[in-house]
Amino acid sequence: MITVNKKILQEVNTLLEQISTILQVERSTFFLLNKEKSTLESLVAQGIDNIIISVPVGKGIVGTMFEQESAIIENNVRENILFEKSYDEQLRFITKSTLCVPVFNEAGIPIGALQCLNKKTSIFTQKDITILSSFASATALIVKNSELHFASEHIKNNFSTLLEVFTAISSELELNALIQLIMNKAAEITKADRSSLFLMDEETGELWTVFAKGLENKIVRTKKGIVAQVAKSKKASIVNDPYNHPYFDPSIDKKTKYRTKSILSVPVFNAENKVLGVVQAINKYEDGFDTDDLDILIGFASQIRITIENAKLFDQIQNMKNYLNVLVQNLDNAIVSIDTSYRIKTINDTFYTMFGLDRKNDLTNTHIDDLNNALKSQFAYCKETLNTGKKVYRDDLKVLINTQKSITINLSVLPMLDANGNIIGVICVFNDISKEKRIQSNLSRYIPQHLVKEVMSKDNLSLLKGKYSKCSVLFSDIRNFTSLTEEFGAIQIVELLNKYFEAMIGAVYKYNGILDKYIGDAIMSVFGVPYANISDTKNAVGCALDMFDILADLNQQNIKLPLLNIGIGISTGNVVSGNIGSEKRFEYTVIGDSVNLAARLESATKIYNVDLLICEETYKEIKEDFHCREIDTLQVKGKQAAVKIYTVSGHKTTPLSKIQLHFNNAFSLGLFYFRNKQYPKALHSFNEANTLIANDGPTKVFIDRCTSYISQKKFV
Repeated sequence: MITVNKKILQEVNTLLEQISTILQVERSTFFLLNKEKSTLESLVAQGIDNIIISVPVGKGIVGTMFEQESAIIENNVRENILFEKSYDEQLRFITKSTLCVPVFNEAGIPIGALQCLNKKTSIFTQKDITILSSFASATALIVKNSELHFASEHIKNNFSTLLEVFTAISSELELNALIQLIMNKAAEITKADRSSLFLMDEETGELWTVFAKGLENKIVRTKKGIVAQVAKSKKASIVNDPYNHPYFDPSIDKKTKYRTKSILSVPVFNAENKVLGVVQAINKYEDGFDTDDLDILIGFASQIRITIENAKLFDQIQNMKNYLNVLVQNLDNAIVSIDTSYRIKTINDTFYTMFGLDRKNDLTNTHIDDLNNALKSQFAYCKETLNTGKKVYRDDLKVLINTQKSITINLSVLPMLDANGNIIGVICVFNDISKEKRIQSNLSRYIPQHLVKEVMSKDNLSLLKGKYSKCSVLFSDIRNFTSLTEEFGAIQIVELLNKYFEAMIGAVYKYNGILDKYIGDAIMSVFGVPYANISDTKNAVGCALDMFDILADLNQQNIKLPLLNIGIGISTGNVVSGNIGSEKRFEYTVIGDSVNLAARLESATKIYNVDLLICEETYKEIKEDFHCREIDTLQVKGKQAAVKIYTVSGHKTTPLSKIQLHFNNAFSLGLFYFRNKQYPKALHSFNEANTLIANDGPTKVFIDRCTSYISQKKFV
């Protein structure tokens, strides 16, 4: 029996409407021959939805007519011994008279039959046979024009035909959608609350739900219950009291919290009478299921069989569909197909252009080992895929085109499989990314490297729209830079800054930070946007300590250039990150209190004569990994509450000396007394700290403050 599509069904249905109108009959049906089963199956039957009437050849009036290949008129079917009453009982229809004519193909071979039921005005006559026979010829033309069966047989060797077949049967190949439609209709017509289709897993012997109305996306797998018994026995079953049935498995009801009251189960067979699965209708709204419901569901099982067989047709040509899809979808890339003998079967023009080859030198049927060395190395990956069946992806492959030119490509090697999963070749897709690499390299000089790929790969930069996020902001500045510009020439200053920035930005990138902007001689870096990481704050502090070490090395190397000193402030907190600017020109940056605080902390390093200051939030996140010392409580412009500030002396992997420990204790004690306005005691502690480590900036600041307050007698 040929595979049909919606267009054929529509054309046949229109034809049947014309037949019924012209001949003045109640119903008309077109039967199509199923050679495998030697049955006539109703392709389109007026008055019947979602049920296929199957009549054995040689049985009944229409079956006998088809076998004899001659028209039959019967104006009193009840008196005809060939009349099969079961169809009327199944379809709840009363047949009074019938007219049947065979449908022949171009070779004169019968392929189907047209049948009219119940003449409205009088009785069928020879004239009606003549009219219906002319419609039979038109029906044969519709079947012939589909050419779907012919196309499927020749598709493996013809790409253009393959594309026509995919266009013709695309709707019929949507197996899940078709099954869902059929099952919903089955539940509707049998007046059942739910319906489900179980398919047989041949490897495990389990039945699993490819569709189950009411279970949404849940899949049920089972080897037990009534459904398993129906599959095993190959016999339909009506159970209107399942909880008293010996094969009923209540475990599914427990899992789904659903009460099963009645079950109608029908096996689904393939053409070889092998069980493909079981279709079920569950919980009839009125009373229980009966034999009428059983006949209806058997019809639906037949439709499911046809649907699955159509899907198998798709599986047979799946390997060629993959072939076609890859070619169509990658027309801008170089595409080459290789067969199992390692010879090139197809090649597109882009390949010749990309690799600077002359199109006149056709590479079709060339063995990949006979290619030039530059190409041979790229096709070597084909052998891995042909041997293992695994996809291979290689990025940033450099290919030398000639002595003056090379390109950078991304290579994808994809296996081609037949319907049985056997490898029949590979598809090689070459994507020239030379231009992208140049753009990416240039962009990274202007925008943070973390954002380059986002800018290049997205049409709209939704990722870069404003959002709240927690991050650490590092603000560094060169001390006394203004006086340096007055003392040294412009050329020296530019040379110095370039070396300085190159070294500092290397440290930022090393710790996964992004360079937000240069502000004169200052650097603003951010750790945690656009992607947050648990180590962002630690990375910011680690970066700051590295920057001091790098600067020390830089000063030793630049003997002829002025020595540089920097101060760094780090704050951690919520900021708004995103694109700031206009549609024509915007900048990805962060704004918020944490940004302002980082700048204030950097500025405060000059007051306390320390290299690095961090806020309390930063301190909380890094105190387990770094040696920190509380410095003061700072009143920052724009903030109502004072901010505790700390400095960092190094990683805890290097322990502090005894002197450093004593110094920290003395300073901490002095800070305690100072905050409680016990300035004489505070001064004593700070002097002790100064004795242990001289020239400490914060210590000198507090000694001066204590001395001033004592002289003014502002202590308790």
